[in-house]
Amino acid sequence: MQNYIDKVSGTKWFHAIDFGDFASQGRFEPGRPQNITLYGAFEFINHLNLNNARVLDIGTSDGLVAFGCKGIGAKSVSAIDTFNDEAFHLSSEILGYTNSDIEYQSGIQMASLRSKFEASSLCLVVCCGIIYHMLRPMEAFTEARKILKQGGIFIIETPYEYKRNDAVLVFNGIEKVVNETYTYFVPTKSALEGMALLSGFKILAYRILKAPKRITYLLQAVNRQSLIDSEETPEFIVQMLKRDTCDDGFRFKDIENSEVKTSGIEFTNINLDYYREVDPNKENVKFPYHPPLDKPAYGVTRFEQKDGNTKTL
Repeated sequence: MQNYIDKVSGTKWFHAIDFGDFASQGRFEPGRPQNITLYGAFEFINHLNLNNARVLDIGTSDGLVAFGCKGIGAKSVSAIDTFNDEAFHLSSEILGYTNSDIEYQSGIQMASLRSKFEASSLCLVVCCGIIYHMLRPMEAFTEARKILKQGGIFIIETPYEYKRNDAVLVFNGIEKVVNETYTYFVPTKSALEGMALLSGFKILAYRILKAPKRITYLLQAVNRQSLIDSEETPEFIVQMLKRDTCDDGFRFKDIENSEVKTSGIEFTNINLDYYREVDPNKENVKFPYHPPLDKPAYGVTRFEQKDGNTKTL
């Protein structure tokens, strides 16, 4: 065990991961709750039956969501990221997972998902902490919709501009909603919900993280007609859906022609609140490999500010 403690101690971490007798040091200072931006995703995943599910974790970083989904019985798990993460490989080794257990691929971004995964092939796609790093944020919704089965689940998490009610993407370089230099656009809640609906998702539930202000959505891939028929879909989006998009990058007719007409995933517990505010200092979080606060932790965070962000250059 000491050998692994030494390796963990010499590694920079984003996720706090429970390795049994010890954990890695997560994004925030020692003594603070870790992995808090994932609390909404943890809750939603815990309500899903993954036994026959094919799962994709986008922007997996150190791999906590991917490991957790495998730990609760997912049939297959793929984990992708832009960069090859040393911490992911070390975590896999310590936890005893191989690439046949969790398929790990680096050098993949949202625009190339469709070249890596077949249409309508996945049951669950998790995308936490990603879209504000994208120059084209709506691609997160449209590209996930292409590869999800009808009935499949999309969990998406992001900082959001909570002070505004209008449907906008705030350019962070001007207004600086988030003090992090790789954050380009920060959406409002209404913008997120509009993008979800226009991409073919029904909104099942959402969670607001109290501090920092972030939002997590539980979305389900549904057929276009059900959104057109729903009283919850805004009138003008209904008109948009009826006409399909004029963007060759995403058109419903392409999805509808190739989609597998089967349910993507099952819920283990349907008694899920539509909305809840999450206070990270009061939550009793249970998710595989998410460590308790008193677990001995080793290593250092890869971030340089107390708010969990990189330094100002």
